[in-house]
Amino acid sequence: MYFKLFIIFTVSAAPFLFSLHGDFVFDDSEAIVKNKDVTSKSWLDSFSNDFWGTNIKSNHSHKSYRPLTILTYRLNYIINNRQLSATQFKVINLICHIICCVLVWKTYSCIWARVKWKNEEKYAIDVPFLASLLFSVHPIHVEAISGIVGRADLLAAMTFLLSFLIYDVSMKKKSIFNIYLCISITLAGLSMLFKENGITVMGVCCLYDIILSIRIKALDKLKYKTTNLLKCIHIDVKCVYRTVILITFAILFLYARWIVMGTAKPEFKAIDNPAAFSNNLFTKTATYNYIYFLNIMLLIWPQWLCYDWSMGCVPLINNVLDFRILFISIMYLYLFLFIKAVCSRNYRKTSKRILFLATLFILIPFLPASNIIFPVGFVIAERILYIPSIGYCLFVVIGLRNILQNTRNNQKVFLGIFLGLILIYGMKSWQRAHDWQNEYKLFTNALSVCPLNAKVHYNIAKVADAKENSSWAIDEYTAAIRLYPEYYQAMNNLANLLKNKKEFSAAEAYLRKAINHKKDFPAAWMNLGIVLANTKRYIESQKAYKTALLYRKNYPDCFYNLGNLYLEMNKTDDAMESWYQAINLNPKHVSAWTNLLALLDNTSFP
Repeated sequence: MYFKLFIIFTVSAAPFLFSLHGDFVFDDSEAIVKNKDVTSKSWLDSFSNDFWGTNIKSNHSHKSYRPLTILTYRLNYIINNRQLSATQFKVINLICHIICCVLVWKTYSCIWARVKWKNEEKYAIDVPFLASLLFSVHPIHVEAISGIVGRADLLAAMTFLLSFLIYDVSMKKKSIFNIYLCISITLAGLSMLFKENGITVMGVCCLYDIILSIRIKALDKLKYKTTNLLKCIHIDVKCVYRTVILITFAILFLYARWIVMGTAKPEFKAIDNPAAFSNNLFTKTATYNYIYFLNIMLLIWPQWLCYDWSMGCVPLINNVLDFRILFISIMYLYLFLFIKAVCSRNYRKTSKRILFLATLFILIPFLPASNIIFPVGFVIAERILYIPSIGYCLFVVIGLRNILQNTRNNQKVFLGIFLGLILIYGMKSWQRAHDWQNEYKLFTNALSVCPLNAKVHYNIAKVADAKENSSWAIDEYTAAIRLYPEYYQAMNNLANLLKNKKEFSAAEAYLRKAINHKKDFPAAWMNLGIVLANTKRYIESQKAYKTALLYRKNYPDCFYNLGNLYLEMNKTDDAMESWYQAINLNPKHVSAWTNLLALLDNTSFP
């Protein structure tokens, strides 16, 4: 046992050990670096705000309520002497992944012991152990481990698995509502506070209990006496009571979540999930099903990994002649053949149960991301496959066992292929973990997977600008706008680059386009004011600054630039007042201090 534990520990850690040194990347900046709930003195703010630090009841909130995950970020921050260290955060993520791998092994062992597979000695492969190794190195997990915001998925998975294991213990007790059931329900609630999909463990436990408890008798008589179907099905009464208890608490948890959200659903944009905003039922249904196919492909062969799948990465399917319909058809054909094979009389009951349980772990945790219950704010998110991959890995190794059971001469060949798959997955995880070290690697690698994603081009442009490669940045911002003509953030940033190159006319055109798409865009109004000031249109510039302050009252940079404008207009008192405002809002605003002190030094007082 300890040797296997050591192997799982080593294999799960190996692909990530040499990529722990890195930066905060992509969503890490918003969720951690810029999130005041992580660095403030209050420990309670995270319970009234969403994952990104916005008030959970605000119309601007994504309603992602994960307060316990934020508290772990605070602990990281405090332990590191109130400094944000990406390396320290990544180390904690890796530790969480290792713990999850051990819990996955325990979960597989629990399920395997329950199904009581006969003749196991003839096909001596350790299914729980091999499935755990496959899970440990699966490349789909890299985003959850190397992307620090993925800690929500890791902690949700950890409590998900603990809840399941303890629920299994509760099933063996004589009393229905025992301490183990209470602990399992509590852990399910905690899992939901780490990430929303943690609540699905209650659905998994319900169906797990039913699958193990149900007994069907006299199957051979059913085709002659179909009216006696219910008499042939027997379910343990304790299972029924436990299921009722779980469903009751699940409803209470979801209702509490709804109250916390302010009884309002999150509002997403069409660019986040285009299919959800389509008015055509065929387009919506076909695109969703193609997305399911892509998720399955990412589990089977995770070659095409991308940090963001929105903004045209997966074009909508608008007609039946789209070649992608073929992939959807293949997916459902396989599903039909699988169900037909499993439900046939030739398939052993034990085999059916283990396959149903593996499928359970794939489908139920994926349900919140499926767009079936409610639309989500993404197209594909690799980290949400962390929990569903538990079922997939078990599914693969069950398949390997069945192959070995029916193949006597080439067993070593198939075992070698499986070990080769683990090696390939491990190498891919190693490579992908290095991509997540910094934004330059992450964004540029995404271009080969999603060349039609405007956000990928936009983020590459930001990296290029940070590296002072303005020509590259301009090309990428232009590409982003071409792919998404309403991309007002890209227009604003492109205008800034053109402004720095003294191309004021082109800069003004892009800023006016940005404002046309989003009127309440303070940054664009401020930048327009700067461009107008450079072209000596002072009155128009002043109006632009005032408009920016109308939409964002606490805007120190805008007050600073307004002060510069007043100085150009020889309104020194107004200039000083504006700089004072900038300093009051941001006492570390060096430029405002410099200009104010220079003006005071050159001013004569009576």
